[in-house]
Amino acid sequence: MPLAMLIFMDESGDTGFKLKTASSRYFVLTIVIFDDLESAAEANEAINVLHKELKFPDTKEFKFSTGTSNKYKTVFLSKLSKCDFRYRTIVIDKEKLAQHEPHNPEESLYMLVTDQLFLRAQGRVKNASLFVDRTAQSKAFIQKFNHYLKRKLNTDMNKLIGEIRHKDSKSNNLLQLADMVCGAIYRKYNKKDDSFYKLIRKREEDLWKPY
Repeated sequence: MPLAMLIFMDESGDTGFKLKTASSRYFVLTIVIFDDLESAAEANEAINVLHKELKFPDTKEFKFSTGTSNKYKTVFLSKLSKCDFRYRTIVIDKEKLAQHEPHNPEESLYMLVTDQLFLRAQGRVKNASLFVDRTAQSKAFIQKFNHYLKRKLNTDMNKLIGEIRHKDSKSNNLLQLADMVCGAIYRKYNKKDDSFYKLIRKREEDLWKPY
């Protein structure tokens, strides 16, 4: 198992259960995994090059839901699919989840889904540095999330994650990659459009849809 595993995590959709009014039907959480620093650096540089080739301002981030045209999404995912990474993702259909769990989970759905995503990756992830987009996260939530995840995932015999870093995706290319991959998967389910998903599917290690 590599000594310098890096994981970048992002989500699409929301964790709310007001399905008839404001909440999304699907919640998707994705981790993009680099098994060594060299592979991460190559992907980071590929995104830097894309900024220049597309004349996409360095101050602007690649983001699937807003600000990135379908043409640029296609170019981005096609180019980055050639980089050496793998991804694992979990897709939650909250309509089906609500049928099984009529009451909202006592703990944050976001935390529970993260926990299950990593537990399912046992044997494929070890002592990884985890990077999470900190947008719209309060300091209290970050502390609670970090404590929850390390308590759930790490034991004396098996340590899945090491340091957890909450970063602004605007200044982190690889969090933007996680966003773009997750967005492509979300669109496959939310819009029944798998055209972007097909561009990145060869990097898929696991797509789990428990509900």
